[in-house]
Amino acid sequence: MIRKLTTLSLKHTTLALLLTGSLAAASLPTGMAQAAGEAVYISSASYFIISQAALSSSSLQFAVSLHNGDQNAIDFNQYGVRVTDTSGHSFTAKLSEKKSASVLPGQDTSFRFYANLAEGESADQLKIDVFRWDAGQADFMKHLGQLPVSSAIGEGQVTVPEEIINLRTLDSTLANDASLAFQLGQSVRVSENGKWYLYTQVSAKNLGSSSVKLPAALQFRLVDANGLKYASTYANGSSTTFLPSESDTLTLKTPISKQMAMSGTSLEFYYLNQSEDVTLGNMSLNASLQTTALNTKQVYSGQQDGEQMTVQASTSQYSTQADGVHVQTVVTLSNDGEASAAIPSFIATYQVGDSGTALSAADNTARSAFLAPKETTTFYFNAILPSGTDPNAAQLVLWEKTSGTTGAGNGGGTSSAGNTNSTTSTNSASGDTTSTTAGTNETSDSTTVSTGSGTTGQMPVAVFLLKGASEAKNGFTTAASYSIGNKLTLTDNSIVNKNVDVSLVELHAHENDDLGYKTAIAKYKITNNGSNTIALPELQNELLDSNGNSYTGTRQSSVTTQLTPGSSYVVSYSYLLPNRKTADDEAFALNIYDDKSVSEGKVSLGTYQVALQKEDEGDTIDLYPFSLKVNDESISWLYSGGSYSYQLNLDLDITHEDQVIIDSNFSTIEFDMVDSLGRIVGTQTSSLVGTGKLTSGKQKIVVTGLKNEQVDSGVVVNMYEVINTPNGTAKRLIKQFH
Repeated sequence: MIRKLTTLSLKHTTLALLLTGSLAAASLPTGMAQAAGEAVYISSASYFIISQAALSSSSLQFAVSLHNGDQNAIDFNQYGVRVTDTSGHSFTAKLSEKKSASVLPGQDTSFRFYANLAEGESADQLKIDVFRWDAGQADFMKHLGQLPVSSAIGEGQVTVPEEIINLRTLDSTLANDASLAFQLGQSVRVSENGKWYLYTQVSAKNLGSSSVKLPAALQFRLVDANGLKYASTYANGSSTTFLPSESDTLTLKTPISKQMAMSGTSLEFYYLNQSEDVTLGNMSLNASLQTTALNTKQVYSGQQDGEQMTVQASTSQYSTQADGVHVQTVVTLSNDGEASAAIPSFIATYQVGDSGTALSAADNTARSAFLAPKETTTFYFNAILPSGTDPNAAQLVLWEKTSGTTGAGNGGGTSSAGNTNSTTSTNSASGDTTSTTAGTNETSDSTTVSTGSGTTGQMPVAVFLLKGASEAKNGFTTAASYSIGNKLTLTDNSIVNKNVDVSLVELHAHENDDLGYKTAIAKYKITNNGSNTIALPELQNELLDSNGNSYTGTRQSSVTTQLTPGSSYVVSYSYLLPNRKTADDEAFALNIYDDKSVSEGKVSLGTYQVALQKEDEGDTIDLYPFSLKVNDESISWLYSGGSYSYQLNLDLDITHEDQVIIDSNFSTIEFDMVDSLGRIVGTQTSSLVGTGKLTSGKQKIVVTGLKNEQVDSGVVVNMYEVINTPNGTAKRLIKQFH
């Protein structure tokens, strides 16, 4: 359809149509108007100049100013401009604003234009051809001169693909200067629910003077190297309001076939004109497609203006086990800027092969809402890949959780397989548009895929290649040197508060010959160095032997829940170990880990070399935080009223060596009397805290009610430390009395 220009005659309308498209640039005839310096003069006092030019890979924005130094008004509609290059091609210049065409005497008026160019054009190749409409000329134009684009190009030119779309073409109710400049961000190929999609981020800058939204008529699609077309929907940003001179980002989601070759694929902008689709522009995705290698920083695409956040997959390790390949990838988010930045909520999936297999992984660690300047935070993503999978060939897709955005205005229809060539020319100051369709070329092998509007709760941030993933080593061989009693240096985590110190203060074992295992008991001192009361951390830990076997620690059944400032508390863990007796079985690696924050597996907070402590053979017993010295001991038996009793007589010195909190949950002391046949003939329980506790000085441990046949001159008394755990009672032999 051709719309009549209100300020041009029918003759000028015809001339405008002839300018549409790409024409060979005519040689400039001589006349009274000529170029002088960087101005094109139409009289001795009036001239055109170019300013504010911005060149992208496929478009040019510029302003032409008309200075009227004469006595009469000049009608800009009597003149026109177009863009030419050194190869003789010309490109239509479209007016991007609406203003009066009349330039009064003594006045300077600037007119903004934009033009779509062929790829590869550079500023020094381009000129602005200024002409006067003249029906007496062969091309209806009297050429007045050319203005070099390079003279008006500013610094910091766009180096990524860009397309400028005049939104009035799609919605005639919008202002003449309503236009958006689109630039490509990253594109990532991901698998969801067994199907493949391409997510493409597009930045749009409002070039107009009023706020605008994306017109419902504007649609997007991917076109591959074979001409096959795949319709895109909005994954995010469809309802965004673009403020004047401001940019915002929208994300497109396109279902693709798994065989689709990414090379040669482009993003096409188009709209439907009755039964035909009209292409507005396209951008090659070659430079947009992105995957990131291990230990390589990538700019975090979801950050706000002014932020400098980066993400990287720092390491990836795997181990082959019976149920599959266990893999863990560590992702680091860094704030490289000078201001605090919000920490996004990340999840991840592992992509394996082209089958569309995607395994979810989550890090649910509790974090603060913001990341301070120059700080980092770490995410751990664990998964079990199918047996036989090569983790080096897998990919980790990092996703950001979103609130869920419904696509709008772009996925409702199926685009035509046809290819419509359409051009639009707006070269009058009135701002009205003349449009013509050059024809439709049908292609029988084009295919369009459409999924309609959709809702998403996550947006892809990066795709990390796991090439270079290493096989996890036995923690026993990589454990750090450690001395019992020293502070355990733990990596940043949400389990242990930063103001808390943790130390291993004791590690002993007891043989249980009758049960076929031995019990190791570890005590941890936990100190609150902060100024506030905190919850007592629950340490997940295990002992690893030289063969890589793991023995999980079980915490005592009852503990305090709160730790006050400046105080320390002792908590015990027990481990069931094989009842072997070689020297190598005394050495272990202590691995403290977090298995609550990740969806699969665990995250090591630190691994340390430890060894079972030998029991003291002297008279002093270390029972942290107490020290018990046995000054004297004896065993006797009594007969009274038909029953026998054994009596253990002790003279003790008990010292509270370390001032830590001791409560009723602390371990108890058990005395077992054993006859010469190894049978327990009586038991007595005591404690080091509370009512009836053992104290310094002389005291008696009595077992009564024995039968005559249980009286044995070979009786011994075993003294145990006893800890109650969810798995039962754990006992450590600390002294034997004869």
